[in-house]
Amino acid sequence: MQQTMQAQQLRRMAERSAVAFLLAVLCVYPLYIDKFSNLGVVKFTGVATLSWAFCLWLGALAAIGARPRAGRLPWRTDHGLWALGAVVATGVVSTVTSLSPAMSLWGLGGYYGGCMMVLFTAVGYLAVRAFAPQKLLNGLTFCAGITTALVTVLYVLNIFNIDLIGTYADTAVVERAQFFSTLGQKNFCSGFMAFALPLVFYAFLVARGARHTVFYGVPAFFGGLALAVVDADGLALGIGAAVLVLLCQKIFTTRTLRRLMVIGMFFFADAGWMQYMRTHVYTQGGKPILAAFGHYAQVGFAVCAVVWAVLFFTLRSREIPLWKAGRVLMVIAVTLGVVLVVLANFMPGFPSLGKLDDLLVFNDDWGTYRGTAWRISWSAWTAQPFWRKLLGVGPGMMHTAVAQWAGADITARMKTFYAAHNEYLELLLTSGVLGLAAWVWFVTAHLRKAAQNWLRPGVAPVTLALVSYLAHAAVSIRVSMIFPEIMLLFGLLQVFCLPPEGEDAPIQPKGKKARQPVPNGNGAPAPGLIRTWIGPVAAAVVMMAVCGAASRVVFGFLY
Repeated sequence: MQQTMQAQQLRRMAERSAVAFLLAVLCVYPLYIDKFSNLGVVKFTGVATLSWAFCLWLGALAAIGARPRAGRLPWRTDHGLWALGAVVATGVVSTVTSLSPAMSLWGLGGYYGGCMMVLFTAVGYLAVRAFAPQKLLNGLTFCAGITTALVTVLYVLNIFNIDLIGTYADTAVVERAQFFSTLGQKNFCSGFMAFALPLVFYAFLVARGARHTVFYGVPAFFGGLALAVVDADGLALGIGAAVLVLLCQKIFTTRTLRRLMVIGMFFFADAGWMQYMRTHVYTQGGKPILAAFGHYAQVGFAVCAVVWAVLFFTLRSREIPLWKAGRVLMVIAVTLGVVLVVLANFMPGFPSLGKLDDLLVFNDDWGTYRGTAWRISWSAWTAQPFWRKLLGVGPGMMHTAVAQWAGADITARMKTFYAAHNEYLELLLTSGVLGLAAWVWFVTAHLRKAAQNWLRPGVAPVTLALVSYLAHAAVSIRVSMIFPEIMLLFGLLQVFCLPPEGEDAPIQPKGKKARQPVPNGNGAPAPGLIRTWIGPVAAAVVMMAVCGAASRVVFGFLY
């Protein structure tokens, strides 16, 4: 009995530690100050130290008796765990056979990460799967919403060239100059928003009651602002994919549509404001594709308001399923998109569609020269011998492989690319066919399980976040600022897919009558959200601060 009580206490401690780990990586780490180290070593070493510290702590708890609940790591039958093993194995093999194994270990030939990021994210995934509690969605989503609001505000300040920490003190102000470096950088912000906004928006869509609606509505407002300002077409692609998936689910009703109209009003209000600021006040940087709706902000806001009013006043509390219509709309949208892309690229004499040509017609200039990155990455892969086509040139070695392929014909534009700007194409080049197949296996195993358990609490928002990121990855790069968060979300998805797990029953000594649990000893309600989460949040902040400082010692050889 004493051993059982000790095991329960250790498991509770491991669960609280897993919550702090999730908060640290998903909500605190994105705000980690990274002055003038764009996509670089500071972010990588910070999250690596943070992840290893938490995983070693959880491993120590497991070593002295903390055991995961039943069914958490069924390695004999779980395809996700086998796929994870394949991802790690192919990453290690491609590193060993790399053009430069030492550089591939740390990703020194690219944007940092390499095989080391594969290793610590895999261990973090296992730690979350083993010990993360199921009842953490509300608090985690709200904390993610706070981070989303802060990142959005900082990005907007960057657009207005407002420097909070003196980054520009000794430099000339240049286009897209970055304070807090990655916090003002579009690639980070688009990747972060790609998985954060679905979590934030979904919490608002399903919120019940006035208090919870306001509680999650404030982050949703800033989410609408993020859509209007973050200069990255990949964000629009990711959110669009998540919306299409949402439309197909049976939870899509008139109530969901009504809340979507509120988010639409948030977006059009923010887009209209940003359009006014761009017209009348100096701003720097590019203009995102969704910002074009700022020209029609008043009309868009009015349409959303009218639809909301009609649904609210005519249906009141009734909910009418719309998922069948949503599936039809999804098929029409996908079919229309595919047809337009095919016609625009392969039909001679196809008329121009104006600004849409920038999206539909693929060439070297597509997506700020992403077309060039795709072409040279594919050519570098096809030029490799057969065994390297299977195993890859090594993590982070895209730039080196392209330079070897191009030789004396390399252009100044080619020299600027250290990633393929398409995660799947880069995996093909750096980890080979086997590495890409392992990642596809890992993704499909998780999404298939999510589809089978869609109605379980937490499955839908995390799945939408991952779908958004996976679509965004088609035009983006895998970096240490975002990928650790994604791997933890995959682990959390598996936790939410499990049947509901009961709380540990209190152990009573023999001979004593079992006492009914009282919430706090006075019959008062259990602690609220703030009291429940203040401890894990404080632990996450402290650990990020400590690990950020320690990372310069632990990984000092990389600086």
